Amino acid sequence: MKEETVHRIMVRVLRSGLVAPDIKLAEFHLSQKFDISRDRMRRVLQRLGHEKLLNLVPNRGARTIAWDFRDIREIYAARRIFEGGIIMAVADRVDDGLVARLEAQNRQELNAVETDNVSLAVTLGGALHNDLAEATRNQLVTESLQAMVERTSIALDYFGPSGSLRCSCREHGEIISALKTGNPTTAREAMCDHLSLIETRLSVEPRWESVGLDELIEGEIEREKRHERDSHGCHLDQDRTATGHRHSHSHDKENA
Repeated sequence: MKEETVHRIMVRVLRSGLVAPDIKLAEFHLSQKFDISRDRMRRVLQRLGHEKLLNLVPNRGARTIAWDFRDIREIYAARRIFEGGIIMAVADRVDDGLVARLEAQNRQELNAVETDNVSLAVTLGGALHNDLAEATRNQLVTESLQAMVERTSIALDYFGPSGSLRCSCREHGEIISALKTGNPTTAREAMCDHLSLIETRLSVEPRWESVGLDELIEGEIEREKRHERDSHGCHLDQDRTATGHRHSHSHDKENA
């Protein structure tokens, strides 16, 4: 199996929210499971560790993250400090173009919520935070926030929100309204209120379920194989269609 495919499968497994904490990820066992060398498996695990999807512990190897609810409280405390500063800087020199773009995005988010398009609603909601960071025109600020948002996303795999996406969508609208006032303090309060409310909607207990690591991996490997078979089938259909068109074109030329 290709190294990139193994990485893709392991990301899905580790982001599933179904893996128990502090489980050892043995190189040899996983290399056999994926039918790759230990060196390649080690590279995958090191990459996942760099991406903060697992812990690389000296003398203990790779292990799944042992999340604690205190971790997510710390993340949101950091985001209130950081994003509160971001929106104050943006509100101080907000322009109509940014506001119009955010309002249009918020309407799309609401439509996604109302049509139960959860994935799109989450994407659009996250885009507001990233867009505000980009509006500072500071690359370090943008990259730092993206890292924070990614860490939040990983934590939410374990402490999934119990509240409705509709609440977050409404709060995003309130942030935009506060931004339009041009008052940095008002804008900061709206952003911090939103982040605090998200925190209150989280489950205090992790969503770990009794699903074994091997079972999850095997399920994802099978899913990958199905995807490859479906993709191969589509390519064959396209080739047949193209061949049919060529034969038809040749026949037309002979009849011309």
